Amino acid sequence: MKENNKKDKTGRSRALPPAFGCPCFELSGNRELLIEGGKGIIEYSPEKICVTVPDMLVSVSGRGLNLRCISDTAMMIDGYITCLEFTQ
Repeated sequence: MKENNKKDKTGRSRALPPAFGCPCFELSGNRELLIEGGKGIIEYSPEKICVTVPDMLVSVSGRGLNLRCISDTAMMIDGYITCLEFTQ
């Protein structure tokens, strides 16, 4: 079976957007969070960013949080991440 992966600019393997509407999260240390499958932003401040994904709400807390990049399928949050909270 052929794997549906492609490489990004850093050479890391990057999976295609999640199937069946399931979100995908990639946390790099405590400084960067990639969310694939996000639907919208509910709250945005340097201390807290809340994002809706299918069937849940994701709250990112920390210091100096910034929504660095957003597209139709993904968003990148950077800053000093201290807490991730998932609620339905």
